Amino acid sequence: MQFGSVAFFKVLIKTVLCIVFFVPLVLCVVFAVLLWNKSAEVRDIQQDNERLEYYAAILSGEREPTVKGFYDVYARSGLSDEELIEYVLHGKDESQPAANMSGGTSSDSSASSGSSGNSAFQTVDTAEAESSAESEADAAETKQTTQQASQPESPYADIYPDMMVNAPAESDYVRELGIVYLTFDDGPSDNTYSILSYLEQYNVKATFFVVPNRSEGCYAKLKAIAAAGHSIGVHSASHVYKDIYSSVEAYLDDFHEAWDIIYDATGIKTEIFRFPGGSVNDFNTETRDKIIQEMTRRGFRYYDWNVESGDVDGATWTDMYNSIPSDIANCYRSIVLMHDSNSTPNTVLVLGDVLHVLVSDGYKFDKINNDTRPVQFTGPFA
Repeated sequence: MQFGSVAFFKVLIKTVLCIVFFVPLVLCVVFAVLLWNKSAEVRDIQQDNERLEYYAAILSGEREPTVKGFYDVYARSGLSDEELIEYVLHGKDESQPAANMSGGTSSDSSASSGSSGNSAFQTVDTAEAESSAESEADAAETKQTTQQASQPESPYADIYPDMMVNAPAESDYVRELGIVYLTFDDGPSDNTYSILSYLEQYNVKATFFVVPNRSEGCYAKLKAIAAAGHSIGVHSASHVYKDIYSSVEAYLDDFHEAWDIIYDATGIKTEIFRFPGGSVNDFNTETRDKIIQEMTRRGFRYYDWNVESGDVDGATWTDMYNSIPSDIANCYRSIVLMHDSNSTPNTVLVLGDVLHVLVSDGYKFDKINNDTRPVQFTGPFA
C-alpha cells in the first residue's frame, strides 16, 4: 500500500472514523461508570447521615431532628462519653446516691464519719452494713406504702385482683442498640411448628403474642414455644376488636382468659402483651387511655412495633424478602411484626430466607424479656 494510493486513503478514512466515533463512545462509558460509582457513594453518605441524625434524635431524649441538635443537648448535659453511653444503654441509675462535695457518695460519708482519723474508704463491719441495708429497705418500703396510700384506688381493682405482676423500675429497662426482636401475633396455628423449626435452625429467640384457646393442640404448641426458650405474651383471647375495646371491664375479661390459659399450659405468668391492632386503632379511641392506665397499674408492659412485614395484608415472598431487611437497617433497634396464622402462609415461606440474610449481615436477635424497653405508639414509652 503506497502513500497517496486509494487503499491508503481508505485505511486513513476508517481510522479517522474509528477515532471520531468509538473513542468518544468509550470515554462516555468510562465516565458513566465513574459517575455511577460516585452517585452510589453519595447515596451511601446521605443514608449514613440520615441514620446518624435519626440515632442522634433518639439518643438525645429531646427528639432533636439533627446531629447538631444532639450535640447541643450533649454539651449542655455535662456528661462524659462514658456516662452518655451508660445512660443510653441502661438509663439513669436512680438507685445510685448523689455524690457529696468531697467527691464521695453519701454512704461513703456516713461510713467514715465515725472516725475522723481513718481513711475515707474505711470498711464498715458486717453488722453495721446489714443494719444500714435493713434501714434503707424499711425506708423504701415506707415510701412505697405512702405513695400507694396517696394514689386513688382504681375503680377496676376488684376485677381479677390477682392479675398483677411487678414492673421493673424505669432505670432497669434495657435498650440494646442493633438488636432485632422478631414477634409473631395470632398463634398458635398450623404454622407454629414450622416457625419454631426455622428459628431453631438459625438459633434465634423470638416472641409470640398469642390468641390461645383451651384445646389440647393449643396447649401443646404453647408448651413447645416455651420449651424452645421463646417469650410468650398475651395478644387476646377472642381477637374481636369491637368486643374487646367496648369497655375496660371487657378488655380485662378478654386479657385474663388468655393470660390464664398461658399460665395453665406453661406455668408462666407472662408480664408482656400486645394490643390487638396495636395500642392505637380505630376501635379503642374511647377506652385506650383508661385501659393503658389500668394495665400499667397492674405492672404489665405492652409492645407495639417499628418494622411491619405486611404479611397480614397479603405481602408476597418478594415483598417481605426485600422490605424486612431494608426496614431493619433503618432502625436503631427493631421490633418486627409478623404473624403465626393460617392466613399468612408466606410468612413461613420467607422466614428462613430473611433469617439467612439478617444472620449473614451480622444482626443479633433476642426475645422480648421482662426488662426490654418497649416500643409504643402511645403511652409511657411513646
